[in-house]
Amino acid sequence: MMSQNQSDEGYPSHHVAWADRIGLNKQWARDIEACSSLFGTPDYIVMVRRFMNNIPNMRGDGPKLQDMLKEYESILFKEHLPQMMREYLDNFPDDAGCESTLLMKEDEFRMVLAQDLYQGIIQLLEDHGFGFYASTIEEDELN
Repeated sequence: MMSQNQSDEGYPSHHVAWADRIGLNKQWARDIEACSSLFGTPDYIVMVRRFMNNIPNMRGDGPKLQDMLKEYESILFKEHLPQMMREYLDNFPDDAGCESTLLMKEDEFRMVLAQDLYQGIIQLLEDHGFGFYASTIEEDELN
């Protein structure tokens, strides 16, 4: 007998963000909207992190989305950010002595990496079957 969460082929088939159980797709949609409205502002970085923190690891054999996102975030901010700063200083060695310039450049790089993280979140959700699809079901509306 096939369980409620399995497809005909026996593979797990997840509901679209399991909205009927925990309302995730509504929260994720709100987070996407908030990220979009704050794009280019310092608050954008905070909102992307909030979006990331609203994505859990799925129970059982479901995808461990939060773990994957934390690993990706770590790569971006602990490996790529220092590399970007080193490359910048290689090209502009005179700026090494100006702390305000360095802080401004780091903020600029953090914004770029937050954009990468945001795109990574969206892609991860899509890759694991948590896309956002048009629906005629009234509960799926944001309002």
